[in-house]
Amino acid sequence: MSDAPESRERHRRFHLWPRTVRARLTVVATLAFAVAISAIAFGLVSLVRTNLNDSIQATNQKQLDQLQGQLQAAIDRGEFQGPRGGQQIFCCVTGPDGQLHYYSAPPQRDGGYEAAQRQIQTTAGNITLVAQQSIAEVDRTVDSVTHALWIAVPALIALVGIAMWYFTGRALRPVEAIRLEAEEITGTTMHRRVPEPDTDDEVGRLARTMNAMLLRLETSSQKQRQFVSDASHELRTPLASIRANLEVALRNSDSTDWPQVAARVLAEDERMEDTVAEMLELARLDESKGPLPIDTLPEVDLDEVIADLVITTRRVPVDTTRVSAGRVHGREDQLSRAIRNLVDNAARHAMAKVAVTLTTDDTGAVDLFVDDDGTGIAPEDRARVFERFTRLDEGRARDAGGLGLGLALVKGIVESHQGTVTIDDSPLGGARFAVRLPAA
Repeated sequence: MSDAPESRERHRRFHLWPRTVRARLTVVATLAFAVAISAIAFGLVSLVRTNLNDSIQATNQKQLDQLQGQLQAAIDRGEFQGPRGGQQIFCCVTGPDGQLHYYSAPPQRDGGYEAAQRQIQTTAGNITLVAQQSIAEVDRTVDSVTHALWIAVPALIALVGIAMWYFTGRALRPVEAIRLEAEEITGTTMHRRVPEPDTDDEVGRLARTMNAMLLRLETSSQKQRQFVSDASHELRTPLASIRANLEVALRNSDSTDWPQVAARVLAEDERMEDTVAEMLELARLDESKGPLPIDTLPEVDLDEVIADLVITTRRVPVDTTRVSAGRVHGREDQLSRAIRNLVDNAARHAMAKVAVTLTTDDTGAVDLFVDDDGTGIAPEDRARVFERFTRLDEGRARDAGGLGLGLALVKGIVESHQGTVTIDDSPLGGARFAVRLPAA
């Protein structure tokens, strides 16, 4: 129960603080200016008083010099009688006449004077010279300055507060416009963009960054919708085929060639399994953070991986005569999948031949080339084919084209192994996929 009052007090203090950036900036800037201008005003008053007091002291010293000269001249002319019985004589200059006035005791002074004195030795004895000036003018000047500052300082603080409120409002107006537009953007209106001010400041860069982010989100959303459509079709097709084969076989169970039915069902199941495996592998690559620590991974003989992959019969022959030894650090299952996807992709688009080349160069890298004699890939499409769900030939049969995940998976696996994959023209006339990986 004792914590409740403290919690309410903290909550009350929190709500006392301005809740908008505009108000907070205005309050902070105004308070900072108020502290600074108050310190300057105090220093100005102190400086005026100090300068006036210094001026009075300088005047007193000048008067003492004049008085000393006049007194010495009077003694030399015999016009001045020295003190009697050891009595000291106090002299001062008073009034505008500038005449010497001698006193047997110090002149009576109240607190409204600034005095200076000097003791001299003469033939007439020890004499104390006193010069004094009224400080009433100093007080009047300081009071005038103080009264002026009492009016000017609050006026300046109020002016700065108003100016800060106005200019922060103008500066934050584009931010409010961005907020209002962003608030209305939903999953169905991702084509909209926030307004971009014609400035190169933080607000302008924020707007451009948000629009770039919205473009990426829109593109990703479109690809995801396309993926859902393609994935549902790709997964539905083998399931429908399996169901149709089994239903037909069951209707004619006596005359059905069950091994042939099993072969067709297994082929469709393999196709569906490959699709799901690629989707899961891409999801795992997305979850991983940065490249793999390949130096800590086991060594993989890529030439052996290639030899195992080409055993599978494909539509066109795969030439591996230019495959030499090549060893890298990595995960064999991922590297095997990447190479298989490249070979399958080349075989899918080749006219009559696919060639695989593996070499290790003197720079400590392993180069893998997969060539085909197909139609090739246009330069403007070579970066796009590595994007997910991209299929350049929309008119081809889906069972031949796949989901468009294979090359995206290749790129993800190669880059996670600190390598690169590029596309060029093949000596065979089609496309060449070049993979470069650090050698073990």
